[in-house]
Amino acid sequence: MGSGNSAQININLDRAVPFFYSGESVSGSVNVNITEGQIKVDEVFIVLKGEAGYTTTRTVSNSNGSTHTQTDYHTICFFSEKKVLDSPGLGKNELEYHSGQYAWRFDIPLTPHLPPTINESNKYPRVRYYLKFVIDKPWYKRNADETLYLTVFPYINLSSNPQCLVPSLFGDHNRKDVTVKGTIDKLGYVPGETITGKLEIENPRRILLKKLHLSLVQQSRIECNTHKVTIFEMILPTITNTRQEQIVERFSLAIPQTYVAPSYQFMGGFHHTANVNISYMLEFNVKIEGMFTNLNINIPITLGTESDANPNQHKLHDASNAYPNYVSYYPEIVEDPQYNPPSYSSVSQ
Repeated sequence: MGSGNSAQININLDRAVPFFYSGESVSGSVNVNITEGQIKVDEVFIVLKGEAGYTTTRTVSNSNGSTHTQTDYHTICFFSEKKVLDSPGLGKNELEYHSGQYAWRFDIPLTPHLPPTINESNKYPRVRYYLKFVIDKPWYKRNADETLYLTVFPYINLSSNPQCLVPSLFGDHNRKDVTVKGTIDKLGYVPGETITGKLEIENPRRILLKKLHLSLVQQSRIECNTHKVTIFEMILPTITNTRQEQIVERFSLAIPQTYVAPSYQFMGGFHHTANVNISYMLEFNVKIEGMFTNLNINIPITLGTESDANPNQHKLHDASNAYPNYVSYYPEIVEDPQYNPPSYSSVSQ
């Protein structure tokens, strides 16, 4: 609920969970209760916006000759759609609302290809979407407004990219003749699925294998900000402090059934251009006795929203999957990812 002076505002969506695919329409109603007096208004409108937020740093000189690093915060509005709900008629300069209840319906389409919501709405870097309802008063009075944040994902069906659905081989070795080879059952997944495969380790010199970490990592780039987030990780218990000469092990890693942003590469916008890149890696980190002997194998993974040729429409809209209206992560800065997810142009065909 929002309020400005004597107006209490509620934005109500037509669905229980504020989650949308790009290309859908965001619809609902706004209810306003004017509790006292009257309000003079220039216009009543609601706007749906998509924004990319990022930071830059610069060195600033102080008056005493020293310097400090300053962080600047930037916002790019790559999508904006405004719907006027009420305005003065011909020959009138303003509207007048007296105390009482008022309601307006709205229906605003999202364009088909938009980058996914990423990170919390009040954090940087981020991609966020929100509805903002405004009672636009004359310039000398404070406007009344209310904001509701949404989660928006592009619709990515993995069946349109068959390469994501076939097995893949991987491997590496170190200077102590430890060789890691493996297969992964496929390279494309959706939230709720389990990543499975087989691992083979050859250790002819019986070097101590301390630990094997297996993790699914999200790499995101929003303009010049690059971050890395571990979605899920585990330690394979059978490959801990062992000197076995040969190891054959099946592995599985469950992807959380939640709003995890799909792999996507976006460069576009309506009035301003934003650059957003979301990709995923399955990382094998083998800790091995000795100096410079660890093995790190990264396998590019594509994360979609559907994997069927006949998708179950809006699977994440189920009430059982009700999550907050943002995707919450805790990022840390890393190098730019080398693997590119599906591009804006490829999924728009």
